[in-house]
Amino acid sequence: MKYFTFSLALLLFSCTKSGENEDLSSNLSRWNKKNISNYEFTLTIGCFCPQEVTGPHLIKVAGDTIVSVNDQPYDPSTMSLLMTIDELFAYVRRGIDRNPYQKSITYNAQYGYPESVYFDFEKTMADEEIGYHVSGFKEN
Repeated sequence: MKYFTFSLALLLFSCTKSGENEDLSSNLSRWNKKNISNYEFTLTIGCFCPQEVTGPHLIKVAGDTIVSVNDQPYDPSTMSLLMTIDELFAYVRRGIDRNPYQKSITYNAQYGYPESVYFDFEKTMADEEIGYHVSGFKEN
């Protein structure tokens, strides 16, 4: 019975992770088919961080590169948690692969980009949880 329970748990874990990766892949494919490289959106970060980090931040992207944040030139050395949509997809993949204690990911139905991402990587560690919320997406 112990082996059956272990096998069932392993099977369920595999299906869940596989399903998450399939959701990620299909939404990434939807995003890539749109071929959008110039856009803007508002990114709000949920973390145990100061407000200048959490935002909200109006991010403008040109040629798949962040060019401004809140109408100021982008400085990656001071704004390291900000990312483009493509970088957010990569972050989601890395997060899923880390097998977090808790996670929640929702994707935009029209464009496929991650609208809401939340990871709690360690059950016993406080304040390492992080979330991203994308709103106000607009093609430029």
